[in-house]
Amino acid sequence: MEVLYLVLFVMTIRRPDFRFWPPPSRRSWQFFTSWLLAALVLVGFFFVGLLDFNSSILNTWFRFPIGLILHLSGVIIGSWSFTTLGLLATIGLGDELITKGPYQYSRNPQYIGDILHIVGFMVITNSWMTWIIGVLGIVLNLLAPLTEEPWLEKKYGEAYLRYKKRVPRFF
Repeated sequence: MEVLYLVLFVMTIRRPDFRFWPPPSRRSWQFFTSWLLAALVLVGFFFVGLLDFNSSILNTWFRFPIGLILHLSGVIIGSWSFTTLGLLATIGLGDELITKGPYQYSRNPQYIGDILHIVGFMVITNSWMTWIIGVLGIVLNLLAPLTEEPWLEKKYGEAYLRYKKRVPRFF
């Protein structure tokens, strides 16, 4: 499923008029497909981590506090970003350019939070399968801004271009 997500993201980057993400509307196939795939990937990632728990090489006690710190950092950053951006913008249907809160430091703090959450879970579960799935998830989070930026430039024009010059994509 992550591979399908990856293909759809790459198609959007190569052909912005295709625009899988962000979805054009709540009733579009893109909206339904993106959120169905996201839900399936998240649930699958969690269960794979449980079923394949401790199959990798990090069989040491310190992986738990390190993984937990990374995971909780991701949850905190992601939650702060989500509450600042709001539900509609988070699901790809927002109408306002948000530049406050965590968005004054990074144009993509939700993706930073997602990456930290993924890495934390990978470390905690110590699973070969979560490492494979997690790396694909990280790649998706790194590609997502490339699917959004042309749309944001078109939607918000000069305001977004100024914001883009002032605030880094990630750090």
